[in-house]
Amino acid sequence: MKPGVMPLRGAIVVTMVISLIGGAALARGVPMLQSYDPVPGPSPWGPDDEAGASNTQTPDKVLEGKRLIKEGKVYRLGHVYEPGMPAFPGNQGLSLEAGPTTVIQQQVTNSEVMHGEFGQMGTEFDALGHFGYIPPGSSDPADALFYNQFTGAEVLTEDGLAHLGVEHVKPIVTRGVLLDVKRYANGGKTLAFGQEITLAMVMKTLRAQKMDERDIGAGDVVLIFTGWEENWELGTEGYYTQPGVGLAQPGIGIEVAMWLSSKGIACVGSDNFGIEVTPPKAPVAPGVVFPVHHHLLVKSGIFMHEVMVLSELAADLAAELKERPHGHKSPYEFFYVYSPLPLRGASGSPGIPLAIR
Repeated sequence: MKPGVMPLRGAIVVTMVISLIGGAALARGVPMLQSYDPVPGPSPWGPDDEAGASNTQTPDKVLEGKRLIKEGKVYRLGHVYEPGMPAFPGNQGLSLEAGPTTVIQQQVTNSEVMHGEFGQMGTEFDALGHFGYIPPGSSDPADALFYNQFTGAEVLTEDGLAHLGVEHVKPIVTRGVLLDVKRYANGGKTLAFGQEITLAMVMKTLRAQKMDERDIGAGDVVLIFTGWEENWELGTEGYYTQPGVGLAQPGIGIEVAMWLSSKGIACVGSDNFGIEVTPPKAPVAPGVVFPVHHHLLVKSGIFMHEVMVLSELAADLAAELKERPHGHKSPYEFFYVYSPLPLRGASGSPGIPLAIR
């Protein structure tokens, strides 16, 4: 297959996703945001840049994050990878086959073979080649525009991504900030599917955490706690989908995505499966069904860390906030460490990020 042609399986998945988000959501006829330009511009890091916002990860950001370690407590911010875990509809999930046990004199060695879509399952990290934009007048993936104006013809091959694969992402070692939207903007209740996290909710959360918008800056990682992770044990239907609805989750919309990108952050993560509210709200441009993915990945080069585990970190930070005397600095910041597996040509990576306090 020549570069730029989507494999048949990819076309089937696209059709399935459109079906899963619900025909009613697409047929409402809601007006689009007229001022939003979906076409990606050039990267501020140059015409050959494929690292996006991971370019913000400087020695100064490492040292800034390191200074936040006070207790030495480490949080694993992700789920266990195991056969039968929830999987995005249409993905094959994970299976593990034990290799033969090898006897070497009085020793034995074990190995295993894993099968699955490693870049897009469980707790996963989206690379910049995960999403692109096909301009109006075309339906050919070869015409798609990706981050830094790479075209589908340049990016897409049958052997993976020729550009913008996850191997280009620099390690993310920086300051992290948690936004406990569940606790401070939703009365302590898990957000409902289809509930959009607005900028007003983000500001309310920041105030409750003794912070303001100046406390989020360039190169930071911002994590959003919705409570949705509690549905992980329900399986695919319950975490990814709802009966009669299809794909369904709470999350941010284009308003918050644009605000986060204006801050110059490196990555945004959440305990839901795709960061953004689903079923989708009003489209921001014709055919842009997932506007948050589009704005962060394609327009801004900002990475997305999905299906995270944030409840323990959220609980500990809330408890510390109560204990801190009035006027003391907010505890809602920490050292954040993650390096994706450098899988050449992959659209994403598994792996568990760490928060260290």
